[in-house]
Amino acid sequence: MNIISWIFASIAVGMLVNLIIPRRLSVGFLGTAGMAVLGGVVLAFMVTVFGFAAELEFDVRSLAAAVAGALGAIAVMTLWMVRYNKG
Repeated sequence: MNIISWIFASIAVGMLVNLIIPRRLSVGFLGTAGMAVLGGVVLAFMVTVFGFAAELEFDVRSLAAAVAGALGAIAVMTLWMVRYNKG
């Protein structure tokens, strides 16, 4: 059940960030949402594996980790695009 909440939280973060990112740096909704889900699920899974969050029940710490992972992955993607898409 946790992974579903991680995915939905990450998609929500991806949608909100997609509204903020300038169009020249945007990879579209699917690209932003996909990167957010990847970052959110990976970080939340790591937090759960290392014992900072509960495994088989809903935990706010793992949800917060999913949001942080989504933001981090989108930040890395945006910095990558700024660096390598200059012209």
